[in-house]
Amino acid sequence: MNYYQDNNPFLQPSVHYLGADGTGKTISECPLIYYSVASLWKVFGHHEFIYRMLVLLIYFIGLFSVFKLFENKLKDSIWAMICSLLLFTSPTLVYYANNFLMDIPALSLAMVGLYFFFRFEQSGSNKFLYWSALFYTIAGLLKVSALLSFAAIIGLFALELVNVTLRSDRKVFHQPLKQAAVFAGVLLIQYAWYSYASFYNAQFNSGNFLIGILPIWEMDSSAIQTTLSAIGDHMQWSYFRLETQILLLLTFSFIIVFFKRANKAALYLTLIASAGFCAYVVLFFNPLKDHDYYTVNLFILVPIVLLTFFDVLKTQFSSSFSSIILKVLAIAFLIHNVDFARRRMIGRYNPDGWTNANYTHNLRAFTEIEPYLEAIGVRPNERVISLSDDHINTSLYLMNHKGWTNYGIYNDMTRLQEKIDQGAKYLFISDTTTYAIPGIESFTSNKVGQYKNIDIYAL
Repeated sequence: MNYYQDNNPFLQPSVHYLGADGTGKTISECPLIYYSVASLWKVFGHHEFIYRMLVLLIYFIGLFSVFKLFENKLKDSIWAMICSLLLFTSPTLVYYANNFLMDIPALSLAMVGLYFFFRFEQSGSNKFLYWSALFYTIAGLLKVSALLSFAAIIGLFALELVNVTLRSDRKVFHQPLKQAAVFAGVLLIQYAWYSYASFYNAQFNSGNFLIGILPIWEMDSSAIQTTLSAIGDHMQWSYFRLETQILLLLTFSFIIVFFKRANKAALYLTLIASAGFCAYVVLFFNPLKDHDYYTVNLFILVPIVLLTFFDVLKTQFSSSFSSIILKVLAIAFLIHNVDFARRRMIGRYNPDGWTNANYTHNLRAFTEIEPYLEAIGVRPNERVISLSDDHINTSLYLMNHKGWTNYGIYNDMTRLQEKIDQGAKYLFISDTTTYAIPGIESFTSNKVGQYKNIDIYAL
């Protein structure tokens, strides 16, 4: 929205929450999608469905790449369709696939990168490695955790350097110096971007976005236990059907049991990516309690495990691989997963459910308040404080006014006064519990308007 209406330079993004210095300048992932959507809005107008459609399209491209990967490796379109569609039955992936976070586009581009890597592994042509590196580069710029499978590929490269056999007929990385330069290029670009992001935030507003880790060793035992309990709930309701997760564990166990019969490149990729999965969970354990989207890029392990499993099944148990009965059962199981995701989406979008209660009762009126604000003389460029909102940008974006929320004030009236000194002209209170804050009465003596549940005070 800030790119769209303020014409910010690409490397100088900002948000509605003006932060400590009052500029709103802050950054995290590379704003390729944000800038692209703003450019589309300048042509077609400000419509959020354009953003949703773009993210969903990128995800479908990722799923199609998984389909092509399985079809090329297995030469079986039915298994390829089942395995790719399975990734559209995870409630976590389905929900974020038409929403606004960068995790889904990053995962999708990593899927494309994985497809091109296996094209490289099969053909030996460096052009496929270059394409893989390109998509992984963009994926990492959108969300660095999307490089999990890329790190596993570098692990394969390292294994072959120490004479571990990945293919019986030839080396996978037959030009190690040139291919090492490709890997180094991807990593250097990531380093350059996130170094710039850290510099930019230090210069303006730091602390809005995480550029770092939230590891388990910084938590006490009580917090760890609470997070484990929450992860258990996510496993039951968010990631996949519980039976599907059990089945994926069984397929992984099958790979371990028959490791001598597995394709070595796929086997080692699975093992290294699984180790990366575990490392990620340890490094980002803290947010796994509340933020299911932190797991989105871990789902790259699903096609990697399934590809290795079906490769063993095809080469060593061909009758089972070709069995019509097994495929019919798999399709039936897939339909059950689809129904599970459908029911979870109904719950997640329920306006009266707990996930939307705050929006329904406190925030929805902000989506339609702009004309009223103009009518009572609140100009678009005047800074505001939305004290009932604990999020960074939500109410500010919905009414398209820049300023501050309680995210940076924390019910501290001294901090609220500081924001007034930085130019805040109006105070918005959308939840009556806000009036219980000690000292708030000093700022609510001049009421200038009320729209539904939102009280407006001149400061």
